[in-house]
Amino acid sequence: MPSWLTNGVQSLRMSLFATGFLVAAIGVVACAILAVSEQGAIGSLAPLFYTLLTISAVIIAGLAGAVSVRAARIFMGRRFGAPAPRLHMRFMALFALAAVAPSILMALLLALVLGRGVEFWFGERVTTLVETMAEVGRAQAPLELNLAELQLVSMAGDLSYPEAVAAMSESRIEYAQYLRNQAIGRNFAAAYVIDSRSTILARAEAPGAPPFVAPSRLLYEFAASRDIGVSDPTQREDGPAFVRLLVNLPAYQDAYLYVVWYVDLGVLTAAEEATASYRQAVAREEGMRQVFILVYFAAVALILVGALWLALSAATRVVTPVARLVGAAERVRRGDLDARVLVHREDDEIAALGRAFNRMTRQLRSQRRALLEANAESESRRNFIEAVLTGVSAGVVGLDPDNRITLVNRSAETLLDVEAGTLTGEPVGEVLGMFAPIVEEARRSRAVLIERQIDIPGSDGALLHLNVRASTDEKGELVITFDDVTRLVSAQRNAAWRDVARRIAHEIKNPLTPIQLSAERIRRKYRGAIPDDQAEIFDKCIETIVRQVSDIGRMVDEFSTFARMPTPKMEAADLSGVVEGAVFSQRVASPRIKLPLETPDHPVIVECDSRLAGQALANILKNAGESVLARLDEDGAKQGGEVAVTLKVEDGTAVIEVCDNGLGWPFADRAKLTEPYMTTREKGTGLGLAIVRRVMEDHGGRLELDERPDGGRGAVVRLAFPLLEITNAANESALSREA
Repeated sequence: MPSWLTNGVQSLRMSLFATGFLVAAIGVVACAILAVSEQGAIGSLAPLFYTLLTISAVIIAGLAGAVSVRAARIFMGRRFGAPAPRLHMRFMALFALAAVAPSILMALLLALVLGRGVEFWFGERVTTLVETMAEVGRAQAPLELNLAELQLVSMAGDLSYPEAVAAMSESRIEYAQYLRNQAIGRNFAAAYVIDSRSTILARAEAPGAPPFVAPSRLLYEFAASRDIGVSDPTQREDGPAFVRLLVNLPAYQDAYLYVVWYVDLGVLTAAEEATASYRQAVAREEGMRQVFILVYFAAVALILVGALWLALSAATRVVTPVARLVGAAERVRRGDLDARVLVHREDDEIAALGRAFNRMTRQLRSQRRALLEANAESESRRNFIEAVLTGVSAGVVGLDPDNRITLVNRSAETLLDVEAGTLTGEPVGEVLGMFAPIVEEARRSRAVLIERQIDIPGSDGALLHLNVRASTDEKGELVITFDDVTRLVSAQRNAAWRDVARRIAHEIKNPLTPIQLSAERIRRKYRGAIPDDQAEIFDKCIETIVRQVSDIGRMVDEFSTFARMPTPKMEAADLSGVVEGAVFSQRVASPRIKLPLETPDHPVIVECDSRLAGQALANILKNAGESVLARLDEDGAKQGGEVAVTLKVEDGTAVIEVCDNGLGWPFADRAKLTEPYMTTREKGTGLGLAIVRRVMEDHGGRLELDERPDGGRGAVVRLAFPLLEITNAANESALSREA
C-alpha cells in the first residue's frame, strides 16, 4: 500500500477516534451535571440521565474495541518478522498507570470522604438528633399550653376574690380595669368574662387581638366539669397562631373566664419540615451513591481508553525511527560503515539521534583506517602494560627524601579506602600515620628491606592485617609495599579453632551419657516425692537437662565428624519459642539474676536452625549472667542483677537484644572478642563469641556488641536474623509444625 494511502487511513482513524472520544466526554460531563442537579439522576430527569449514560457507555465500548484491534495488529506483527512489541507494551502500561493511578487514588479518597460524610450525615447519631429536635419542636406547643393553663388558673383565682366578685356587680369600670391588668400581666392577648350563653360580661383586649368568637359547646362541657377547655390552634395570615381557653368561675353565678393565648408554632413547623427533608435525603442517598459511582467509572474508562490510544500512537512514533536505527546499527555491526539512517525534517530528539548516528558512521569510516594502523603498535604496548599491572596486586606507596608521598597505586587506594589523588604531596606521617614507624626504621636501618605486620581498621570497622615492606635506594627515595593478609590470618585462626574444637569434643563427649542417665534416674526416683505444685517445674528442669545434654551430644558428634561447627538445618521457625526456651534455661541456672523477657504479640518467623540459634543465645545469656554475678560479687551485693532480653522486628530483621548490668566490655576494641581464643576470664576458652559469630554468619545474620544506651555499667549484645517473607498460611503451617 502506498505511503500516502497509509497516512490517509491513519489520519481517518485518528479523526474518528477523536470524534468518538469528544462525544463520549460530552456525554459523561452531561451525566455528571445531571447527577449533581436536584432533578437529575434520581428526579424527573432520570430517563435523560440514563439515556446519556448508555450512549456514552456504548461509545466508550466502541473506542475500547478500536484500541483492542489496533493493539492486536501490533502484537500479531511478530508472525511476519516484526520485532517484539515490548516498547508498545511499556508505553501502554505507563500511560495506563498514569491514567488509572490518580483515578484509583481519587476513588479511594472520595470513598473515604464520601463514606465518612454519608456515615456522618445519615448515621444513627444524626438521625437521632434530627428526630430528637422534631420531638422537642412537637413538645413546645404542649409546654406553652401548660403555661397558659397555669396562668389561666391563677387568673381565675385572682378574679374569685370577694372584692373582685363584688366589683363585678357594683363597679363595672373598675372590674374591667382589673381584668385588663390581669390579662396584661399574664400575657393573654384577650380576656373575657362570659356566661353560659356566650354573653360578654367583661372584656379586656390587647391591640391586634383576634376578634371574639363564642366558645364551642365542647369547651363549655370541659369547663363545667371543673376542667379547662382548650381550642385547636388557629394560624392567622396577619399574625401569630393562638388558642382559646375556657375555665369555670365558681365564685360567680353562671360565669366563665375566656382568654386568648398566642402559641409559637414556627419551631414545630420547622422541625417537621426538617424531619421530612432528612427522611427524603436518606431515601435518596443510596441511589445518589450508585449514580456517582456509575458516572465515575464511565469517566475512568474513557480516560483509560484515551490513554491507551495515545500510548499506541506515541509508541508507534518512537518505534518506527528506532527500528530504522536498529537496522542501521546491525549493518554497522556487520562491518558496513556506509550505513545511513533516513532522517525526515522533524526537529526532535529522534531526528537528532539519526543525524548523530550518520555523523558517527562517517567518522568511524574515516577513523577506522587510522585505528588499524595504530593497532599493531598499541597492541604490543598494551600486552606489556597488562602483564605488569596484572602482577602488581599489592599496594605501593612511594616517598621522596622528605617523606612526602609521590606515588599511590590503585591497590593501595583500595586497601587504605582513600580517594584517588588525595594523598599525593602530603607528609606520610600526617595522612598515613600507621606507616610512620616503619618509615623511620627504614631510614635509620642499613638493611635493604624492612618487613613488619600492622593492623588497621577497615571501612566496615573490622581490622585489616597488612604485611608491610619498606626499602630505600641510593637517592633517598623509599617505596612501601603492603599486602592484605587478613584472610590468611583468619584462616590460621580458624584452623586453630577447629583443632581446639576437636579437643573439646573429645573431652566433653565422655561425661554426657552419665549426665543424661543421672537426670533420668532422678526423675524416676524422686518424681513421686515432688509436691504437685512443684511437679511442673521439676519436669521442666529434668527435660531441660535431658534436652540440653542431647543437643550437646549432637553438637559434639558433628564436631568429631567434621571438626567444625554443625551444618545448620534451616527451616521456618518462630524465634519467640527459641528465645523463651533459652531464657527459661538461664533462669534455672541463675536464680539470683532477674531475666525479664519482652516479645511481640505476633509470631516472628525466620529461617534458622532452632538448636544452633538457641545455643548461640544461650552462650550470650551465659556470658551476661557470669558478668552480672561477677559485678555483684565485686560490689558485695546479693540482689540487683538483671539481664533484660528483648525480641523485636526492625527493618525486615528479627533482633534479639540482651542488655545486662554486669562488668561491661573489658576493652574498647570489642571486635577482637569474637576471635577464637580471645578471652579475659581466667577459665574461659575464648570460643563462646567466636561460635556465636560463626552461627550468625551461617544464618546470614550479624552479631553486634554495643554499650548500654543509658551510659550505665554493663553491655548490650544483639543477634540479628533476616525475617522469612512468607504468607500468613505459611506462618500458620510453620507454627503448627513446631507445635
